[in-house]
Amino acid sequence: MKRREFLKGAAAATAVLAAPQALLAGSEAPVTVYTGGPIFTMNPANDIVEALVVRDGKILAVGSRVDMLAAAGKNARVVDLGGKVLLPGLIDGHSHFPNGAYRELHMVNLNVPPLGKVTDIATLQESLRARAARVPEGGWILGYNYNDLAMKEQRHPTMADLDAVSVKHPIFIRHVSGHLGVGNSLAFKMAGIEESTPDPEGAKFRRGPDGRLDGVLEGPAAQMPINRILPAITPEQQMESIAHDSMTYASAGITTANNGGSPTVDEFFLKGSENGDLKIRVVIWPNGRNAKLIESYGDKRSGAVLDKKGLVILGAAKLFADGSPQGYTAWFSKPYFRQLPGKPADFRGFPVFKSREELFALVKKLHDAGWQIATHTNGDQAIQDVMDAYSAALDANPRADHRHVLNHCQFCRPDQVPVIAERGFIPSYFVTHTWFWGDIHRDMVAGPERAAHISPLKAALDRGIQFALHNDTPVTPISPLMDVFSAVNRLTSSGKVLGPDQRIGVMEALRGVTINGARMYRIEDRVGSLEPGKLADMVILDRNPLDVPPVELKDIVVSETIVGGETVYRKA
Repeated sequence: MKRREFLKGAAAATAVLAAPQALLAGSEAPVTVYTGGPIFTMNPANDIVEALVVRDGKILAVGSRVDMLAAAGKNARVVDLGGKVLLPGLIDGHSHFPNGAYRELHMVNLNVPPLGKVTDIATLQESLRARAARVPEGGWILGYNYNDLAMKEQRHPTMADLDAVSVKHPIFIRHVSGHLGVGNSLAFKMAGIEESTPDPEGAKFRRGPDGRLDGVLEGPAAQMPINRILPAITPEQQMESIAHDSMTYASAGITTANNGGSPTVDEFFLKGSENGDLKIRVVIWPNGRNAKLIESYGDKRSGAVLDKKGLVILGAAKLFADGSPQGYTAWFSKPYFRQLPGKPADFRGFPVFKSREELFALVKKLHDAGWQIATHTNGDQAIQDVMDAYSAALDANPRADHRHVLNHCQFCRPDQVPVIAERGFIPSYFVTHTWFWGDIHRDMVAGPERAAHISPLKAALDRGIQFALHNDTPVTPISPLMDVFSAVNRLTSSGKVLGPDQRIGVMEALRGVTINGARMYRIEDRVGSLEPGKLADMVILDRNPLDVPPVELKDIVVSETIVGGETVYRKA
């Protein structure tokens, strides 16, 4: 970054201060000045300034070093950034906080390298056997994040594979997408899933060539019979997970996380806020199909603060329209590029709702009740169904600032982007799909043309769409800087570029993990940019994102994370 541009930004920001010398009036609270490195405000002009003043957990002013030091006074605490970069705290555009911590602490890691050690069915079985050897007979063996398409056999483990591990322990493992799972025969027996059990709505109990159940459960609804009998997460484990994931997220620079549609854990978040286990803010997306849960919030809507410290925030009502593209449960308008064995040539996935009419009716009910809605959409047909449902609700009951969300919005067609812009929908793009599954999407799931247009950030940017970015953790590790890397480079894990025309600049990508995420959550008046009056939620990075080679963006290190003016993480 050129120094004249740095100073220009500082001058512009200082110009908004009518009387810097009056900053201390009316309070004896200590003042802190951050200076000595570029400060990215992420305000509408993307100003980069020299200094920032904090008092009582809020940003008092931003501007030039000279003006801010003069305004703060001789007794101010001065934090020298030492050339490091100060940004707004990073906003998690969607994940399942704190599920990642629970899996890490209490389940078997079945990830493929570099996140795990599973390379084939045999190594998956070895990992499960090692856990079974430590668990008494009858105790559950749970695994997470197996990836069929990245294993040697390129197939799902089956009931027979898990029975070969143990028939004396119930075993259940989840796919990396979270939208599929596999159980052994004992788990099926305990769950009451029999050969005659009909498929649930929007899901399937998969069957082999012989027509018999093979252990694979396609879709969240198919996993419910097993989910209902799994050992309940204890209050101690829930609090342990919140404390653990708070630090995991904070170490990634995140000051606002998302609990994106899991069963409500409000009481644990509230307790965590009270006892100090919850270190960062979390936005809750309650399940929109749970009428009792939705009604429990009364007249509270998106952006409402639920605790005394301002850490627990209500968000949108969450719905699911389809599943996972890499799990072959996403809902497309055209067939998958390469069908998996046993799938018909015209297979294009399936929707979660049994009909568009049912989807439309629920969307309208939530919309009319004043809810913001966030719907999981991966395949282009799921995106279309939800766009149509949102549009029908808006046509019947216009709301100028609805901010309805298309969550993931993966295989968004070119013709859908203008409609998103026109209707004011907010995409939260799972942009790191380009890295983790880009090669699979191109060669197997969707083919080169459709895969090149996943997460079409440049097309969205050209239409003025203010999109958010996310990792969907625990599907992929939490890292907003990985989002930035993927948005700028669109590299696959094999080093190929997927859709070069959809790459965007660093500042635009940073907005996707700061102010745009805050806007999606309706908290942009509090966080997301470093502007006077906002909360001092900030992150310090060891290198300037504008100066590093684009391929090194994911390797930038978080030095410190600050929530409400208090440091919650500092790299040792």
